[in-house]
Amino acid sequence: MGKDGHPSGGEPIDRAAQESIRLAHRALDRFPEVVRRHKFIAGGAAISTSLIVLAGVAITRRMRAGESAEEAIASVTEQEVQGLRVIEPAPPVDTDAPEPRPTGARASR
Repeated sequence: MGKDGHPSGGEPIDRAAQESIRLAHRALDRFPEVVRRHKFIAGGAAISTSLIVLAGVAITRRMRAGESAEEAIASVTEQEVQGLRVIEPAPPVDTDAPEPRPTGARASR
């Protein structure tokens, strides 16, 4: 414990950050081999921060695109948490938006 009573010795994290980290860990639970390769400190006591950040970013992208937390966790890929590939979720469909008009050449009929 740090001198201020927090395990990291730093400031406490807010609830949103805490929730993001929890969701990232849940996504990483789906890839035990990846986590095992990225553990460090005294025989594997901690997961690499980069894995947590990459998983958190992937989940956030999906949730901003309209997926629930559960859907986002289930759809994160092993390549994403390793930083090998970024998958952009499709933007949410806006049914109230007008149909886009073709630009440039005329649309064929």
